[in-house]
Amino acid sequence: MERVMIVEDHSAFAQALELVLGQVDGTKVALARTLEEGRALIGSGKPFDLVLLDLTLPDGEGTELIAEIRQSHPETPVAVLSARDDVDEAASKAGADAAISKDTPLPDIISSLRRLAG
Repeated sequence: MERVMIVEDHSAFAQALELVLGQVDGTKVALARTLEEGRALIGSGKPFDLVLLDLTLPDGEGTELIAEIRQSHPETPVAVLSARDDVDEAASKAGADAAISKDTPLPDIISSLRRLAG
């Protein structure tokens, strides 16, 4: 993975993902904390190798971005990450490639993201 976008409003969780992906894997991580910030990153041009979205954001549902990502960069894998009980159902309905619970240990989350990105 060269470029990953994380849309996550919980700072500590986002920073942990960014640290592991950035420092351990050498991945360039673009971090957005809201839907609007995520939209700006999607519209910035170059596609991401993977997009990781939280379900619940301050300005809406993270799944709202999936259709926009699919329209501009259909080949980009999208994973939905959430502490909500309905993460699997919400991700499936929105067309995400994967659903990951925030209760999953961080090393397992990273392994899942690596597999998804190819």
